[in-house]
Amino acid sequence: MRVFCNGLNLYGQLNTNKAVVGNLEPVFEFEVIRKMCINYCFSVILTSDDCLICWKNEMHLVPRKSGETILHVTSNDERIISLSETGKLAKSDLDKLCDFKEMMSILSCESAEEKIINVSSCSKLTVAYSNKGAIFNIPNRLHFINPHIVDVKCGREHCLLLDQFGTVYSFGRGSRGQLGHGKLDDEEEPVLVEALAGIKITQISAGGWHSGALSQDGDLYIWGWNGNGQLGLCKRKTDDRAAEDNSVSVMATPHVVDFEDSERNVIKVACGGRHTLALLDNNHLFGCGWNKYKQLKNLEDENISVFTYLHDFEQDEVVDIACGPWNSAVICR
Repeated sequence: MRVFCNGLNLYGQLNTNKAVVGNLEPVFEFEVIRKMCINYCFSVILTSDDCLICWKNEMHLVPRKSGETILHVTSNDERIISLSETGKLAKSDLDKLCDFKEMMSILSCESAEEKIINVSSCSKLTVAYSNKGAIFNIPNRLHFINPHIVDVKCGREHCLLLDQFGTVYSFGRGSRGQLGHGKLDDEEEPVLVEALAGIKITQISAGGWHSGALSQDGDLYIWGWNGNGQLGLCKRKTDDRAAEDNSVSVMATPHVVDFEDSERNVIKVACGGRHTLALLDNNHLFGCGWNKYKQLKNLEDENISVFTYLHDFEQDEVVDIACGPWNSAVICR
């Protein structure tokens, strides 16, 4: 499997000597890649057997207890958090990565029948949920309980939760509309995103201060801060010139995105710090938002406010797409 990446590489997180990777190009290759996280200065790759860090163009092995398998990994700019198959979470802070000492345990459930099954982290919060439906805004256990939760995604200051019925909940900071509740208030506990009620959502993504959700019908809904055009809601001019500058700075309610080819469905979405990726069902990659470090495309435009064609992956089997603050990644088999 290969990972195609672009964007800023000032800290050697993309395994290449280029300071800026202008076009998506393969920079990692492993037999199996289960997960990839890109942060400001390092990347994390979970393979079939190991968890690896790419930092300063060097690959380092993340330590784990003997005989214990890492089931999932997440990271932010300060630390790596791993989830073992036994449901235990552990962390290693960035300032200690050079030592690569054994990770310190941060959370385990009190009951033998209950265990953590997923976790997501960003710079301001780390959220996990258990097989019993308990939600942890680590280290605190929330009052909200939903045994049907199937996914969690953290943005810089907010969190999205998805249950098996396609219902989306959000909590955290709402000052830039990233919660999708039609207002800018914060929420300490998960609250239903009412604008998406009745729509079967199959995938969620949380960016710096914006959010995305993909419906069963292949529609992309997006909301939150639009300071760099990351919502992609601008209208194109009929003469195919640049998009009209008619976007709003904050969209506090989910809105559906219109693509040029209305017959195509969106099959994957990823939200970065200030940019967004969308993969269509023909394996064409589109993106919008901040492009200062070529995290979208090798163009001089610093902001791209309409979803723009980036790359054709028709010859590849795309497994996943991911965004970092200043990077984009496409994992292919």
